Amino acid sequence: MKALDLVIIFGYLIGIVLFGTWFGRKQQTTSDYFLGDRSVPWWAIAFSIVATETSTITFISVPGIAFARGGNFQFLQLVFGYLLGRIVISLLFIPSYFRGELLTVYQLLDRRFGGKIKMLAASLFVVMRNIADGIRLLLTAIVLAAVYTSFQPGANAEMIIVASVVLIGVAMIVFTYFGGMEAVIWVEVIQLGIYIVGAIAAAVILIGSIDGGVSAAIATASQYNKFSLFDFTLDFTKTFTFWAGLIGGCFLTMSTHGTDQYLVQRYLCTDRPRKASAALLTSGAVVLGQFIGFLFIGVLLFAFYHPFWDPYKDDERFQSLLRKAGFAR
Repeated sequence: MKALDLVIIFGYLIGIVLFGTWFGRKQQTTSDYFLGDRSVPWWAIAFSIVATETSTITFISVPGIAFARGGNFQFLQLVFGYLLGRIVISLLFIPSYFRGELLTVYQLLDRRFGGKIKMLAASLFVVMRNIADGIRLLLTAIVLAAVYTSFQPGANAEMIIVASVVLIGVAMIVFTYFGGMEAVIWVEVIQLGIYIVGAIAAAVILIGSIDGGVSAAIATASQYNKFSLFDFTLDFTKTFTFWAGLIGGCFLTMSTHGTDQYLVQRYLCTDRPRKASAALLTSGAVVLGQFIGFLFIGVLLFAFYHPFWDPYKDDERFQSLLRKAGFAR
């Protein structure tokens, strides 16, 4: 990692803190802080939802699914469940969130089930969200440490991880405290643009590094059945099947996008249910396209590294020697 890389990282962190402080000047009421005065564009909320459910884990793991031995595009069957879940939420959940003046989703629980249920749900959300975000923050720090030590082999990776966690954590706390919900949404729109551009750049670099380019990568991937998409079998031993993805993905999305304060809060930043539904459904389409892109990057990585390629498979002389030695191939 060069000096310019560090300048970009620190500049970005300082920039979002200043961004949050600037948004803080606009806030006059609690509603402004939590709801952005209900004036945030639906398309910004859609991009914010995508950025919220995409993390370092997603960026690293999804390409790895297509890259791995036996990996393919069947992961997308889960995304079809995500889309179905979004439709259910738009029809059943979102209208309820716009009946009355809600600042958080837990006020609805308070009205229907009382204060104890509200406090229990809110407490579970805080605990589980801290655990989930802590893992995401740790993985981000590990990636930064890996990049830094690749350029500075003598550097202490553990110290870099600790410093990254502290630095990013403090910046996010200050930014969120001053900026409120509207600042969070707009920064996530920026983050979505950054990592999409990064993914495209990675794909372009890989294509330029593969002998034969895209056509060679597709040919190699096809040879290993990487583009297999649907599996309609009722096999409970398989990780990804159409029915498991559709049903499991639907209920998972109903939980995360239908009841989780972290995402529902974004719907409340619009002024009507129709815009919230448009934001949620659009985010599903973007997630589908994003995962297709991530899986294709995994295919490109597979074609670049060719981890299971046998260099002697097409060498007839070598194969003849093997047969004479008694090793049929």
